[in-house]
Amino acid sequence: MVAFKLAELYPDLVHALVISGSILNMTDSISETNLQRLGFSSSSELLLPSSVKGLKTLLRVACHKKLWFPDCLYKDYLEVIFTNRKERSELLEALVISNKDVSVPTFPQKIHLLWGENDQIFRLELAQTMKEQLVSNATIQGIKKAGHLVHLERPCVYNRCLKQFLASLYEDGSAK
Repeated sequence: MVAFKLAELYPDLVHALVISGSILNMTDSISETNLQRLGFSSSSELLLPSSVKGLKTLLRVACHKKLWFPDCLYKDYLEVIFTNRKERSELLEALVISNKDVSVPTFPQKIHLLWGENDQIFRLELAQTMKEQLVSNATIQGIKKAGHLVHLERPCVYNRCLKQFLASLYEDGSAK
């Protein structure tokens, strides 16, 4: 979402975007629909787990393939990553905007949506809808056997797709 905002505010500084697992705006309807479908009451409950069980659930939702680590690694991860819970929770809740306040800016940049085909958090259909909203300068590419954390699950495929998109910028002469 930050990349979209930077591209909107500073079009001269941002020449192109590659977006993975993010949307233009987290509307209240998208948030509510996704949380209900995933079985959570809030974004904080999903994204800021406080137990090993909660972290395992988050990773199960975020990844296509099941990850296995010893519980001690999950505990260490919880201690290191999920600090400042109150502030992070407030930020997550502040990201959600009303459907009435949504506007899709016109982006002059090329935008490439690089998505895990098995993303359970922001499904591929949501990315396709976003591509249609972004009009003609947006492209979408799905990566098989990958979820929301596509860049971690399929790094070689992801980097190959990224490299192809970046090369296309130079072929078109739009990159400086």
